[in-house]
Amino acid sequence: MRRTGRVMLLGSALLTTLALSPTGVSHASAAPTEATLSMSHHSAFSRDDYKKGFHDGYKDGRADCKSGKEMKKAMQGMAEEDDYERGYSDGYDKGFHSCKRMKKEKMHRMHEERMHRMHKEKTQRMYEQRMQRMHEQRMHEERMHRMHKEKMQRMHEQRMRTEKTHRMYQSQQ
Repeated sequence: MRRTGRVMLLGSALLTTLALSPTGVSHASAAPTEATLSMSHHSAFSRDDYKKGFHDGYKDGRADCKSGKEMKKAMQGMAEEDDYERGYSDGYDKGFHSCKRMKKEKMHRMHEERMHRMHKEKTQRMYEQRMQRMHEQRMHEERMHRMHKEKMQRMHEQRMRTEKTHRMYQSQQ
């Protein structure tokens, strides 16, 4: 009789576990929550310890990334200890990688600014060259005009002398 009671109790516990396990698996696979973290290692999850660890880890991860240090590799082994350490590990990882993302964004922005500046300088240089050519063309045209004017003046003077000479010659005859 005792044996039958135990089997029935064990059977109902097994059915309850099977009935609830797909729900537990779907929650666990989605994202670690307070319930899944507390079930994994501890009977009581300390959200405050996790948050403090996450904050400290994030700050240290960003600082290491900004200073050019390598990412700490031993963080995952420490995550098994307590809620603070798990939070620290998660925060460090996130902080370190957010810095890298910011570096990529900063490098991209700097590249865009450099390309813009180079384009602006090239455009300015082309404008200045064009203005220089226009100035040279205008100076050339002015010189040609002046030369033409001087030539016309010489021709006029030559004609006037010729006419004067011709009149003088006619008046003497």
